[in-house]
Parts: sequence; C-alpha cells; structure tokens
Amino acid sequence: MQRLTLSLLLVVISAVIGLGWGIDRWYSARFAAAEDPAFSAYKTLGTALALALDQQPGDLKSGLANIPLQPQLTSAENFPLPDDVKKQFIAGEPLLLESGDQLTLHFYLSSHQQILSLTLPEELHQDAQHSLRWLLTLLFYGGVILVVLVWLYPLLRRLSLLRKTAQAFGAGDLHLRIAPDAGSYIHSIELEFNRMAQRIEQLIADNKLLSRGLSHDLRTPLARLRFGLDVLQEEQLTTAQQQNLAHLNRDLTAMEALVEALLNYARLEQAVISFKPQALILADYIAHLHEDFYAGQVELRVDAEAMPVRVEVDPEYIAMLIHNLLQNALRYSTEEKKRSCVLLSLEWQAQGLVLAVEDNGPGIPAAEREKVLKPFYRSENGSSYRGHGLGLAIVVRIAEWHRASLILEESKGLGGLRASICLPIALLNDANR
Repeated sequence: MQRLTLSLLLVVISAVIGLGWGIDRWYSARFAAAEDPAFSAYKTLGTALALALDQQPGDLKSGLANIPLQPQLTSAENFPLPDDVKKQFIAGEPLLLESGDQLTLHFYLSSHQQILSLTLPEELHQDAQHSLRWLLTLLFYGGVILVVLVWLYPLLRRLSLLRKTAQAFGAGDLHLRIAPDAGSYIHSIELEFNRMAQRIEQLIADNKLLSRGLSHDLRTPLARLRFGLDVLQEEQLTTAQQQNLAHLNRDLTAMEALVEALLNYARLEQAVISFKPQALILADYIAHLHEDFYAGQVELRVDAEAMPVRVEVDPEYIAMLIHNLLQNALRYSTEEKKRSCVLLSLEWQAQGLVLAVEDNGPGIPAAEREKVLKPFYRSENGSSYRGHGLGLAIVVRIAEWHRASLILEESKGLGGLRASICLPIALLNDANR
C-alpha cells in the first residue's frame, strides 16, 4: 500500500506541476503575442490623444474634459515602474495594467513629465479575461483528471481481475489463482489472496478427509457396538443388567446422532460446489414435503399471492432447510407441551417471499438468538435446548447460499419461536423471467 500511495502522490504532483507549466507556456506562445483588435484600437486612440496633449502647452486638464474614458494625469515621479518596463514606457510604448476588475492604459507625456491613464470599458475586460480564464481552468482540471484516470486504469483492471477471481473462488472453483504481476500496484494483495486461497483449499481438502475418516472409522465401530447390544438383548438378563443395557442403547443412539450431525455439517461445508439452483414453484414443493412427512404433525398455510410464484433455489437444500426447522420446532414444542403445535407458512410480503416455521414451545431468549445460529452452540437455559447445536447453523448456511436471511423472533400466534426465511426479490425475478 505504501507503493500505491507514493505512486498516486507522485502522479498528482507531476500532473499539477506539469500541466500548470505546460498551459502557461502554451498561453505565452499562443495568446500573449496576439492582441485583441479592441485593445489595438484603444492603444491607437490613446497614443494619438497622448501625443496631442503632450504638444499642448499649459494646463492639460482642460483638454480632458470631454473624453469619456475617465482620463487621469499622474506625475511621473508618483508612478514607479521596474527598470526594464520603464525604459520601454518612456520610449513611447503604451502600458496596459489590470487592477481588480479594471483595465487601464497608460501613456508617457515626455514634455510635461506626466502619465496619462485611460480606463477601458468593463465589457472589454470581461470578454478578454473571463472566457479565457474558464477555458484554461477547465483545461487544467480536465488534464489532471485524464492523467489520474490513465494512472488508475491498470489498478482498476487488476482490481476487476481480483474481484472476478474471488467470486469464482467463492462459487466453488477452489483451484483459481491470480497470476501475479510484479508491476501491479496491488502486487502484495494478489500474493496474499493466492496464499489465502491455498490455505482455504487445503482446509477444505482436510475437511473432506476428516469427514471420510469419520464416516468409516466411527460408523464401523458404532455399528459393531449396536450389533453387540442387539445380541445381548436376546440373552436372559437380570433387571439391573437390562437397565444398564438400556442406558448403553440410549448413549449409543446419542453418539450415532452426533456423528451423523457432524458428517452432515462437514458435507454441507463442501456442498457449495454442487449447489445447483433451479426455478420451481415453492408453494407446490412445500405442499409435497408436508404431505409426505408432516401431514399429521404440522399445519400448513400458503398465502394466495404466494401460490404461483417461482423461485430460483436448490430443491435438495431447501428441503434440508425446511426439515431442520420443522424437526427443531416439533422437538422443542413437544418437550414442554403434551401436544405440540407447529405452523409452516408461506406468504408474499414487500421484501420478498417469506417461509416461516412457528411453534408453541418455550422459544429462545432474545439475548441468545444470535448465538444459537453459530455451530455447536447450546443454551444452558434448560432441557428445551438439548441437541448438537448444528440445526440452525445448517439453516443459516443454506440461506446464505440462496442470498436469503434467517430471522428468529417470538411467534405472536403460538407464543413460541418464529423462524422465518426471506427469499429476496432477485431470486423471484430471476426465476420468473
């Protein structure tokens, strides 16, 4: 970044100094030697007037009474000038001076040792200065902007390449890297991006190895334990032995569930590579899931406006999202109530299509709603939050893939938790084109 800052500073300073000097030289060469015809006319008129006055004896003020250019007479002693300018002025060269918004022409009257000053019209000053001043100002700033844009072009090109590579990498092409350019302003950032991409690819590869190892090295001994416990159940056991066997069965079931949850989450971390959204009518898809799995346990409500809407989603992962939300709702509401009450709804709102799951369980305290979205977080608030802490983390990850958001709040109708997924307008527009 130090190289980038110094380069930008050098370019701006060089552009300001170079353009300022160049415009000044160009003005001197093109305009300084050229004289406006109006100035020439006033110089000729003033020279003739000065010559006539210089030849007039006595008081000169009487000869200025009818001249409209506000003539003034000044003693040569009270009119100091640099030596080089003074020599030309005394030799008869008219002198043009600018003071504020006024232009004045001065003539030397050698016989009387006085200076004749004529004030030129204001319009002449404005026409001569303002338009040229605006032209030169625009030329200067336009030149500076052009120089900076020329300097910015390679930087913007490299940043665009970095953005496209990062987008493709995030979409699952983990082998992509940026070919470093030693002359790039962001060479160090490109190298760091490549190192970061390499570490991420290695971590995901290690994650795959871990999930495969868990799948084989844990499931196999668990299956053997399950087989052994099933064999023991067929033996003649005492009451105490049967109780111990029941405890072992319960612990083994919990261990199997934990391993399965870990494997599911590990696979989910890698699944973005196989994420394949397609257009479907979400209302129909939800109705089929409800009929196949939750017909007697969950109430389904679909807004009439949401019925025909298509969305751009991956059916497999949307089903996983819905299953996780519904299973959480059924489990937690059943623990507190004799009869669970769970509502699955789909409605159209201003911000998009909203998929919501509500229950009559204990809910989640507002202070913990952000924490429960993180993997492996389990509340210490009571038995209602038993689990592995991965259900909502999986929901959040799938929602992110669909550019959607998960919102946890209190259910106004059932009193428990309301988990809603808002599918943005972009997903709906893409699917309905």
